[in-house]
Amino acid sequence: MCGILGVVSLSGEPIDVSVLQRMNDLQSHRGPDGEGFLLGWFDGETSSQVFVPQTAQHGHNNAVQVALGHRRLAILDLLDRGLQPMATGDGRTWIVFNGEIYNHLELRAELEQSGYRFKSRTDTEVLLTAYVHWGQDCLSRIEGMYAFAIWDGNQRRLFCARDRFGIKPFYYALKDGFFIFASEIKALLAFPGVEAVADDEAVLGFLTHGNCDYSERTMFRDIKALPGSHCIDIDLSVDQFTPRSYYQLTPNTRYDLSDEDQIGRLQELLVDSVRKHLISDVRIGSCLSGGLDSSAVVALVGKISRENPEAAGAIGDRLHTFTSCYEYKELDERSFARSIADSVGAKSELVFPSASDFWADFERLTWHQDMPCGSLSFYAQWRVMRAAKEAGVKVLLDGQGGDEVFGGYAKFRYAYMASLLRSGRLPRLSSELYAMMRQGDRYVLDLRNGYRYLPKGLRQLLNVDSVMKNVIRADWSSAVSDQSSPATRWWRNAFGHRNAETNGSSTLMQRIQLDDILVDTLPQLLRFEDRSSMAFSIEARVPLLDHRLVEHGISLPDHLKVNNGWSKFAVRKAMKGLMPESVRLRKSKLGFAAPDRIWLSDDLKPRINELVKGTMRSEKYINSAALRQWHASSRVDTGNKESYLGLFRIMSLETWMRTFNVSC
Repeated sequence: MCGILGVVSLSGEPIDVSVLQRMNDLQSHRGPDGEGFLLGWFDGETSSQVFVPQTAQHGHNNAVQVALGHRRLAILDLLDRGLQPMATGDGRTWIVFNGEIYNHLELRAELEQSGYRFKSRTDTEVLLTAYVHWGQDCLSRIEGMYAFAIWDGNQRRLFCARDRFGIKPFYYALKDGFFIFASEIKALLAFPGVEAVADDEAVLGFLTHGNCDYSERTMFRDIKALPGSHCIDIDLSVDQFTPRSYYQLTPNTRYDLSDEDQIGRLQELLVDSVRKHLISDVRIGSCLSGGLDSSAVVALVGKISRENPEAAGAIGDRLHTFTSCYEYKELDERSFARSIADSVGAKSELVFPSASDFWADFERLTWHQDMPCGSLSFYAQWRVMRAAKEAGVKVLLDGQGGDEVFGGYAKFRYAYMASLLRSGRLPRLSSELYAMMRQGDRYVLDLRNGYRYLPKGLRQLLNVDSVMKNVIRADWSSAVSDQSSPATRWWRNAFGHRNAETNGSSTLMQRIQLDDILVDTLPQLLRFEDRSSMAFSIEARVPLLDHRLVEHGISLPDHLKVNNGWSKFAVRKAMKGLMPESVRLRKSKLGFAAPDRIWLSDDLKPRINELVKGTMRSEKYINSAALRQWHASSRVDTGNKESYLGLFRIMSLETWMRTFNVSC
């Protein structure tokens, strides 16, 4: 895991190399183990490149037109031969790379058979050699999480790519004849001309729906995200800038395997993915919330450690797990986490986030996240990463992606029931409804928990937006029914393909899963994961997002995702005998629970008063007078859950605008 950046002059104007150092320094937390730069220039038809450890050591007078920068977090091959930017033997092709290639050993063996020789044990060198050998088609062969840029000096071409699901970040800007990219937005803002100006549409979308990670759009007007499964090819010889998609997640709806065989195949893929994610030259631990996904990852580490200790050598003498806990019973999952940790003999580390700690961390946390956050749930993850850093763990496994891939959210259960209704399978629908009611899971049964997916009329009936619609300076009715909102996309997916489930195309649930994986939920969660881990120089790995596992999981038939009231049914079956039954068959789901209302209505109330009094930077978007009036009145004590989530989003927006000096 590392930090990367680069600048290419598209107009021939020279690059100020001192700016590169400032950009790299802003990402130093992503790679404390080394840094370096590639500086390149043209002399007629020839190009020249030089590596320097720091830009101050560049002694040439040549006008630099191509530059790459890197901060290294050493995970594989800890020697200096793993430093980047890394070059091919002839010094003509260079790479900066952030991530892990989990099949690098297999690719290395294949490339060695083709005559290539390697100087290091890094996956970086394997990736660079794969590009030399297969060109841009190397993307179809690599498995892992990655964001990288390769400068091909022979062809005067920069090739950039991001992994299939956007696990690793890649942001860019086109400004005044320069193409600038980096792992984090703050580094781009250090480049002259790239301004911290808010994107009004993105701000409104965030305040309304709590999300600001949609495809290429960011909260900054001048800065874009390269979407997952996309690449960019910049050919300076013909002044061509070509972004494109190189992978498409397509669910399968033709089932050649029995249910039992599908579950058996799922278990094989789970074990194989976790095994590959355990390859490391530094210590590995795991996040453990107590939910099914992170518990499955820890249980599989235990299985691999018992059956093949050498494959799990990076966990050391004992696996360390890290769990966030609350003293509020309705939010606490430590009993489930402890049960899993004990079952594999792990050392369980518990952290207890507090309101005072959160406020002390809020500004720093906002700086690391680059964009606002929609709720307090991400702070628990922040504290877990900090605890891992203090324990000397450099790599953490996490269960991110399981809900999206295997059908864990309430909206998927509602999608399944809608599918049963549309297809006329009324007895099965009645059975599922009864089973869901019998389980009594309040996360599923309380419609308000899914407020982002409620149509405008139902939002009004339930008075979901009682506060926000009076505080935000926008046409609230239009905002909540916008065609790009989570609600409109959910209902469009649910009822916009009348014949989908009889003509062989994706099912209703699969369409909503695709939306969650590619657009609505996962991109935001992966940003939280990356920034919170890298803030403490930790590499976070997400084995449930191995692309073969995702393809299999999303292609499972609906009844292996939702069955007899159970969510993630196939995963529960695949994990039978591998984890305690109390966790495998737990009926409750907290759904990123956090003490938003508890803290905001009590512990943090004086802090919020300080924040909102006087002129707010976000006044263009927020009616601060109306906000202060509500917050000072008795109505605040009876505010609903969504009112407090909206209040937190306003706090987060205001803090973000102050932290980055954002203008409107």
